[in-house]
Amino acid sequence: MKPDPTEPSDLVNRLRQQLILSQVRIMELEDARDSQTPRLTELEQLLLAAQTLADRKLDEAAHLEKILAGIQAHLVHLQQQVNQDFESTSAAFVLSETQLATCNATVRQLVGDIRKLNAELTATKSSRSWRWTAWLRALDGKSGRKQA
Repeated sequence: MKPDPTEPSDLVNRLRQQLILSQVRIMELEDARDSQTPRLTELEQLLLAAQTLADRKLDEAAHLEKILAGIQAHLVHLQQQVNQDFESTSAAFVLSETQLATCNATVRQLVGDIRKLNAELTATKSSRSWRWTAWLRALDGKSGRKQA
């Protein structure tokens, strides 16, 4: 078989057409690339800004975590202080209650003694001997005033 001489020229023409089409497609792709380059640059800038913002927020979060840890430690210290103060106040309160009970018992005892003495005084002043010796007390009162 002998190749047909028209076939190579058709083949060459077809190859030329494909080459032209490929060059056109390459130019279209280059145009698309050129049109997308500003958008790509803009997106890269946005991505960089987002990364910077994320880094800053992570730093702020780390700082806030340190502050939170400090506040929690301070809270624990304050709770311990309040518990100590409460315990000492409770102990002082129990002591005060004991002292108050002792004082109340003493007051009741003294009130009883005062009532007893008042009863004795009333009995003494209403006695016959008290009434009969009133003139002696009056004389002693007058002489005591003159000496003073």
